[in-house]
Amino acid sequence: MPDGRHIVVTGGSGELGQAVVAELLGAGYQVLSLDRRPHPSGHKRSWVVDLLDSGALFEATQGAYAVVHLAAHIAPDLASDTKTFNDNVAMTYNVLRASSGNGVKKVVLASSTAVYGFLYGNRGKTPPYLPADEAHPLLAHDPYGLSKIVGERMGEAFATAHDMVITSLRMPGVNYDPRFERVKRLLVDPGFRAPGFWSYVDARDAAAAVRLALDRSQPGHRAYNIACNTSNMAEPTAELVARYFPELHDVRCDAPGNWSGIDCSAAASELGFTARHTWQDAPAA
Repeated sequence: MPDGRHIVVTGGSGELGQAVVAELLGAGYQVLSLDRRPHPSGHKRSWVVDLLDSGALFEATQGAYAVVHLAAHIAPDLASDTKTFNDNVAMTYNVLRASSGNGVKKVVLASSTAVYGFLYGNRGKTPPYLPADEAHPLLAHDPYGLSKIVGERMGEAFATAHDMVITSLRMPGVNYDPRFERVKRLLVDPGFRAPGFWSYVDARDAAAAVRLALDRSQPGHRAYNIACNTSNMAEPTAELVARYFPELHDVRCDAPGNWSGIDCSAAASELGFTARHTWQDAPAA
């Protein structure tokens, strides 16, 4: 019988994983962290495992209420293209297979706004429209973005076949510094941020989104954008769009100011998600 407070978190020793483990512990969950290295905080329920080993996952997910899958090569070029794609897809399949085999009904997958195809590719091309919502075409052709598209498709398949609640959270670049120093340093270079549509999310907000996704109850797969409502630039976004995407005529936000190029209204209305940590409100150094 699954324990309603027992959550397995893969990649729990990573920067995002640590934030998620802390968030879930704070919400009263019992967390088992899985990673290739011990949990840096010394969290006692931590197993050192290779997620390419399906046997370890079957053992870890026995009796779990839900699984949060964060482990991955987190960008292209950190490993070879084939290793990035193959490992990410295999790990996600192993997580979903072990979860379904053990009767786990809820899984949260860390996806990425890279699925839209511009974060790591399509340089110099124009997106179909902005802000990008979940209906935006999935145009990725880099190994990382493609691995996230395949992961979402596997989520759909397992949710349908096993009556599961599987949620994919499409996140942009994640900030791990409470002072947002790197974000502030890049304010002078909006062109560098254009492929991400000037979007970001703080790790604390990403962790809160994971917790909220665990409350989803409707069976099936659903993908949500998870980002700040404002951009990581000081300039008005409409001006940035005109400068960096001059051929883009389908702009679906008429609000003034620095709105994000990633639309998170679905997560707000269906999950109750609101990003609360922004670079504008960060303490000074």
